[in-house]
Amino acid sequence: MQELRYLRDKIKTPGPAPFVTHATYPVEEGRADLWVYELFPGVQLMVTDFVCESCFQSGMEQDVVCIHHCTRGRFECVFDCRNYVYMGEGDIALNSMLRPPIGASFPLRCYFGSSIALIPELCDNMPELSAFGISARGIFKKYALMEHCRVFHRNEAIEQIYRDIYHSLQEPQLSFLRFKLLELLYYFQNQQTVLEENREYIPKSITEKIKHVKAHLLEDAEERPGLQQLAREHGLSLTQLKTGFKQIYGETPYAYLKRYRMHQAAAILLNTDTKISDISQKLGYQNASKFAEAFQHVMGVTPLKYRNQGKRM
Repeated sequence: MQELRYLRDKIKTPGPAPFVTHATYPVEEGRADLWVYELFPGVQLMVTDFVCESCFQSGMEQDVVCIHHCTRGRFECVFDCRNYVYMGEGDIALNSMLRPPIGASFPLRCYFGSSIALIPELCDNMPELSAFGISARGIFKKYALMEHCRVFHRNEAIEQIYRDIYHSLQEPQLSFLRFKLLELLYYFQNQQTVLEENREYIPKSITEKIKHVKAHLLEDAEERPGLQQLAREHGLSLTQLKTGFKQIYGETPYAYLKRYRMHQAAAILLNTDTKISDISQKLGYQNASKFAEAFQHVMGVTPLKYRNQGKRM
């Protein structure tokens, strides 16, 4: 089996089945794990679980067609020096590694999803694919992948196939994964009409300003700075700020800030004996019940239950 360039020199160990390999990416902070499922010659399913800001590598040019699916988190990809494109939960992206990205990162510092890698010289003569009219070269041509990456919004029919795949990975069966992969590839080869393309590229200049706004929000989390003022200070309109922030981070600025503060509270609850009322005040909530309500909305349980569950672990 021809190896993908971005898997070379990685630490590899056997996975839960003979056709599965686990690989670890070196990252400065956090972790980056990837499981490679060899489904057909020249066809690999790669399941990624990243908790880091980036694991980007340059020099990965190779004749490989990739189909990416985001399950959790967000993915930022840069294909030229002017525009950024984002994948959110349920989104799908197609690209050719003949034109790889020049930069990539995870704005939420987490990403779980998968990639299907098709090596044309190996898989395009496979009878299992040919029987359904599927070929890597055909997908490459259909989506014009030499010119650009294509990103599509969440599609429920395809999402169900991915759910079936992810649910099967605890005890992976080669025949089942092959069947589901062929089902997916049939959609991409023959059913483009079911996909709604995302053409919302963000200029680099706007992206950088919005990232500065996010940094200011976190620095002044207890003060809750006004968005109108932040937009004006960064040379943005309020609409640009709100729209761009949601494209990058997947939610409004205040929703992002709220979630950030609740994760701060969660760390304090687990690592200290600070009273819940004091944590509430520290985060700017004068009413402890309002804090408990906000915490439960984000974390799924009350602050007290979260602390007690942590102590039992």
